[in-house]
Amino acid sequence: MEDTDQEYRNTLETLERESQQSYDKAVLTLSGGALGISFAFVSDFLDKSNVICSGWLLTAWISWGVSVSAILFSFFFSNLALRKAIDQVDKKTIQKERPGGSFDTITAFLNAAGGLLFLVGVISIIIFVIANMR
Repeated sequence: MEDTDQEYRNTLETLERESQQSYDKAVLTLSGGALGISFAFVSDFLDKSNVICSGWLLTAWISWGVSVSAILFSFFFSNLALRKAIDQVDKKTIQKERPGGSFDTITAFLNAAGGLLFLVGVISIIIFVIANMR
């Protein structure tokens, strides 16, 4: 194996480890945030008898839930893409193929979807809060 290939392989292995660490942190952060938001809205709005536009709250929760799922799956596919790229370096096919293959494409899609769905959730919760402010 050439020195540049070995260096690239080492970089990919480092990225794989860092990605897994980020995954763990993200799960904790997103879970805690989702719980906090859920408790705030349940106690502040859902106990009231005159809640309006509750569909916006449901849309926000669903958007955030799917966003979290997309992000978690993104970490999974990112690790698969890194592992595939390492295999491509080992087989010396990295220059002939897309590094990470289709796993890289799936990761990019899931990252974009996660961010977009997060924004949809934020907009939905803003609309819900504005509609219920008295």
